[in-house]
Amino acid sequence: MMKKVIKTGLPEIDAALGGGLINRGNLLISYDRRSLGWVLALKIFKNLLNQIGVGVIFNTTLPLSKLKLRAGYLGIDFEEEGGKGNLYIIDILGSKYDIPQDESYVYQIKDWSDETALPKLIRLYQELATKIPKDKIIVGLVATLEGLYHEFGERFMNNTIKASLASFEKGELKKLNMVTISLLNREAVPHHITAWLYSLSDQIIEFTSQMTPEGLKETVVIPKSLLPGFRTKCYTMKISEKEEATLF
Repeated sequence: MMKKVIKTGLPEIDAALGGGLINRGNLLISYDRRSLGWVLALKIFKNLLNQIGVGVIFNTTLPLSKLKLRAGYLGIDFEEEGGKGNLYIIDILGSKYDIPQDESYVYQIKDWSDETALPKLIRLYQELATKIPKDKIIVGLVATLEGLYHEFGERFMNNTIKASLASFEKGELKKLNMVTISLLNREAVPHHITAWLYSLSDQIIEFTSQMTPEGLKETVVIPKSLLPGFRTKCYTMKISEKEEATLF
């Protein structure tokens, strides 16, 4: 049965988005270099894994050992979840740099070349989707969009996003319950890239950090959600208090 809205398990986030995540939609979480926006993405990802989803991480930025550190920070155990069939990783970075991986839940594109990588990636995702039970929701996590831009170039990034959007409208992928969460450090890409990604996204959560005399604060804006009745939201959060330290 096709759901219309998928709950994140975080009531405040669901309410801010107008009810939750749009089924078959894409949520962009945008942040700056000091922000903890990426933490929210992993919290949502973890909640959905624990409740109703099977995760598929598109790794474009870090060696898997570094990605595991970030996931472990929030209590996501790749080995445990992968062993249970709750998690798969498409290791695009490892494919390009020929970093060997033995884990059964890690998939790579063999014989990497920029010319053939994209059709191979689409076929790999389609193959992986057939392994996920029909009663589960596929939770895609793109980690990260700036990594896709810097490691593979603007043309490859644009073509990958457009081909992915098109593939979700055809064949078996069209029948699946799924959401995609994309991470973007917007300071790491040109403004026109950010503008294009904002246009493509169905829902957006934007984090902006600020150093103040009282400490580090974040402004959180939800400027876009295509759910009926949504209204733009804006929040402020205090991340850390200012402390005095004697270092020298």
